[in-house]
Amino acid sequence: MKTLLKITGIALLLFAVTSASAQDKVISFAKLPAKAQTFVKKHFSEKNVVTVKMDTEYLIKKEYEVILKNGSKIEFDNDGEWEKVEMKETAVPAQLVPATISQYIHKSFPNTFVKEVKRGKNGYQVEISNGLDLEFSKQGEFIRVDD
Repeated sequence: MKTLLKITGIALLLFAVTSASAQDKVISFAKLPAKAQTFVKKHFSEKNVVTVKMDTEYLIKKEYEVILKNGSKIEFDNDGEWEKVEMKETAVPAQLVPATISQYIHKSFPNTFVKEVKRGKNGYQVEISNGLDLEFSKQGEFIRVDD
C-alpha cells in the first residue's frame, strides 16, 4: 500500500511539474526584455505589434514571441536576443541576415528572398521564398539544403 501511495504521489508531482513547465502568457510590449524591445523598434516598429507572448519553461527559462499585424513572428530568448524571424509577406530585414549568407542566396537562387531566419548555437537555418530550407554555419558557409 505504501508503494502505491508513493507511486501515486510521484505521478501527481510529475504531472504538476509538466503542467507548469510550458505556459504561454500574453504580456505587454513593455514587459519584453529591453534588448527585444530595441530590436522590434529598430527593425519593425512597435506600432505593428499585435501580441506579445511569454512562454515559461520549467518555471525558469522564458522565451518570448512577438506577433506583428501582418502575421509575421519574432522569437526571443530569455535575455531578449532574437532567435527566429519569420516574415509572412515580405523579406526578413537585410541587416538580420549575415552578408555571406545573403551573397550565397543571391548568387545561387536569384529572384528569391529570405522569408525566415533562425539563429542557433550551431549556425543559421534560412527559408527562402521558393520554399527551400538552407543550413549555414555560424560563419555563414553553406552546409546543405534541408529536406
